[in-house]
Amino acid sequence: MAMANSGSNALLVTQYYRPELIGSGPFCGDLAEYLTSEGDRVMVLAGLPHYPHSEIFPGYRDAPRRSETINGLPVERVRSWIPRQRSALHRILSEADFLVRGAAALFAGRVTRQQLVISLCPSILAVALGIAATKSGGRHVAIVHDIQSGLAQGLRMAGAGLLGRAMRWCERAVLNRVDVVVVLSAEMRSQLIANGVRSPIAVVPIWVDTEAIRPLPRPDGQPVRVLYSGNLGRKQGLGQIVALAEELQRRGSPIEIILRGDGSQARDLAAEVAARRLGNVRFADLLPRERLSEALAEGDIHLVPQEPEAAEFAVPSKVFGIMAAARPFVATAYPASPLARLRDASGAFVCVAPGDTSALTEAVLSLAADADARIELGGRGRMFVEQYLAKPRVLGSFARLLRTVGAP
Repeated sequence: MAMANSGSNALLVTQYYRPELIGSGPFCGDLAEYLTSEGDRVMVLAGLPHYPHSEIFPGYRDAPRRSETINGLPVERVRSWIPRQRSALHRILSEADFLVRGAAALFAGRVTRQQLVISLCPSILAVALGIAATKSGGRHVAIVHDIQSGLAQGLRMAGAGLLGRAMRWCERAVLNRVDVVVVLSAEMRSQLIANGVRSPIAVVPIWVDTEAIRPLPRPDGQPVRVLYSGNLGRKQGLGQIVALAEELQRRGSPIEIILRGDGSQARDLAAEVAARRLGNVRFADLLPRERLSEALAEGDIHLVPQEPEAAEFAVPSKVFGIMAAARPFVATAYPASPLARLRDASGAFVCVAPGDTSALTEAVLSLAADADARIELGGRGRMFVEQYLAKPRVLGSFARLLRTVGAP
């Protein structure tokens, strides 16, 4: 069942794509591959893989592959500047470079304009590139996973000054030129409307592959482990985990905390752990996608901290993988936040106030001491994602939306 007519063509424009293991790369890969399985011909225009690092992946550095095929899909790569320092300005410059080089690929004929274009934000400039890649009379759907102006303001990277106003103007101007904006939550839709976005906005939640992520049993005799897995970046509020580790160590708890991942704050976190002489924290690398169930099963309890000022502008998609693995987690979130609402709807995890080390510690210790509670919360999470967020269900809804947008 194709998006408009059988065998239609589509172009996916994204700065992030496979083989990146976390962030937008796996999301875009799943989307493109699902649409292809439905009979559509999808081409991807992407940057060179690097996330969550500040360096391009090995194999793409010295002789970057301009054209390749990944899981049967053609992918055209453009090299763009990857900043080593993370700031709003550096990120904008990197995204502007991707826009310019992507436009050059269009002008040179490496990538052809299409009747249906799907673009991904984070990177409102990738959406602008999607506009340029859309044929006259064609349709363009923008997927917004991060409201960048809100994130930058919440993380104090840009505020009410010139840069913050420019970011909000750019988001408004670009998104008002697309046919449909797709967001992850009703809260994100409200924020875009408040920013002056007048294009139609549809809510399509993140999906989870409940077939690929399966609950695995806990090894007998293993001490309780607490796991954070994903990007080690600013918006994750990972200082809260360091404070938790220090308090657990002070109390003499045998609980081990594993930080699995990489990102802009990895070195700072390692330095802080060393400075505080925390012997209960272990750093680990991300495991390959095919070992995701195994990686998630390593944690008896997962942690989902957030910087509260940024929580309204980004959805922590990792929570759905944790729920699919039938593991409980403790999140830091205010009562009216999207995460707190998800807790109320699913009953699958515990929320504590951001920055409250005592409450976070008590929540972890309580779950660590109660295996039955962990099993019950994990089971609720698995049931919730199977019922509402399973990959075929959500991607089927997205494909139906695209067919409506692409229909003559």
